[in-house]
Amino acid sequence: MDGDYILGIDQGSTGSKVIVVDRNGAVVCSAYRKINSYYPHEGWLEHDPEEIWASVRDGLLEAAAAFDFAQIRAIGITNQRETTILWERATGRALTPAISWQCVRSGEIVKRWEPFADKISEKSGLMNNAYYSASKIAWALEQDPGLRARAERGEICFGNINTWILWKLTGGREHLTDSANAGRTLLFDVRKNQWDDALMEKMGIPPQMLPEVRPCDACFGLAVEPREAFQKPLPVMASIGDQMSALFGQTCFRRGEAKCTIGTCLNLVTYTGRYEPPANGILPAIAANRSGELTYELEGGVYVAGSINEWLTDQLGIADSPKEIDALAMQVEDSGGVYFVPAFQGLGAPHWNSGARALIIGLSRFHDKRHICRAAIESIALQTNDVMDTLKQRFGLKIHTLRVDGGVAKSDFVLQSFADILGCRIERPANTDRTPMGAVYLAGLASGLWQDKEQIRSLWVLDRAFEPDIDPAAREKLLAGWREAVKRSLDWVR
Repeated sequence: MDGDYILGIDQGSTGSKVIVVDRNGAVVCSAYRKINSYYPHEGWLEHDPEEIWASVRDGLLEAAAAFDFAQIRAIGITNQRETTILWERATGRALTPAISWQCVRSGEIVKRWEPFADKISEKSGLMNNAYYSASKIAWALEQDPGLRARAERGEICFGNINTWILWKLTGGREHLTDSANAGRTLLFDVRKNQWDDALMEKMGIPPQMLPEVRPCDACFGLAVEPREAFQKPLPVMASIGDQMSALFGQTCFRRGEAKCTIGTCLNLVTYTGRYEPPANGILPAIAANRSGELTYELEGGVYVAGSINEWLTDQLGIADSPKEIDALAMQVEDSGGVYFVPAFQGLGAPHWNSGARALIIGLSRFHDKRHICRAAIESIALQTNDVMDTLKQRFGLKIHTLRVDGGVAKSDFVLQSFADILGCRIERPANTDRTPMGAVYLAGLASGLWQDKEQIRSLWVLDRAFEPDIDPAAREKLLAGWREAVKRSLDWVR
């Protein structure tokens, strides 16, 4: 293949990014478009599939106007996982909204699946939860009596966002996904690396509507749309879900190496290599499937990270910006015994307690908004430490260095809090946008721009490292208070 550049597409929950990366791993061109989120009912969250594609298309057109796509060797795609779309195979017309991974409209369906929840966990490695794609598909099929019959005839396509983007890029020629994304549907046996017929039968999901599964570094077809951007077709040589992509983008290739994406929510992902069964809400997933080399990771998801800043600014009015929250928090030496458990929609890993609710506890007349801001920032690291403790206690994985990315990782104060509370070295790369870089690296390896993972490692550049700087007794006291605060937040809604 010709060209010294890789094109990356990152379609996320709030927008779509297109980047062009050179042989040295530097981003030479980028474009970004926001997408809207819609909340038609309580607990529902969806996007417009055509708006998602338009955001990718417009980003590609902007990038093509700034950079000669003739120099691009290959394309890599990464995406928000679990989000579900159904469309007509003949026309490409979307028949459902893009039902978000955050949407719980299919909650009643997963309750009906409880009798075989153990089998779901055994095969998929996941929990029987509305978070994943299967119940969203089942919900859509139940809304239209004629849709199931059409799906059984092969007239309907299901896809996560990567599959939808591939369909659009290739002009409707390819209905494909990758192992990492397929593994987040509840329909995929992650150890056998194939769709599971028994699960599909129990869930009532016709196999004819599912995409073909390929390795993450396979050829996924030729990108031809939008035609104004692709004067010549370009091969799509990588597809991978966002968390796996960020892990690869942080060059975590050895057991126990870990990354933490600190954005609206937070995901701590540890490379394990081999499959580890789920425990305490820490769930396994396919890290990557590279030309038959199937590797695994463990994930711990925290619902509220950077979004706690939005609550403090937009709803509580305690500050005007995340920077002001940092500034207020730095005016006090500690939180003064105040704890903020941000369980606005329950708690994720390792608690998985949907009945938990947020609380601020330990307040007296001595405290003011500075202590609340400090407790809020510390809550992000304290939730992460719960995941870290579980990885050590249940899986024997002691993380000595944690690589961070995402918007919140730009704050030095937050990262020093992480180092102190987690008790490990925190490393921030020069480029904190690592999610698209994983897909770029995979496409570059598959197309021969880079030779191996060690060469990829050399492209990762450190911006700053943070080491623990807290008295051990003070740290233990902080953790003990946090554990008590979490306990009091659990099962508030029954």
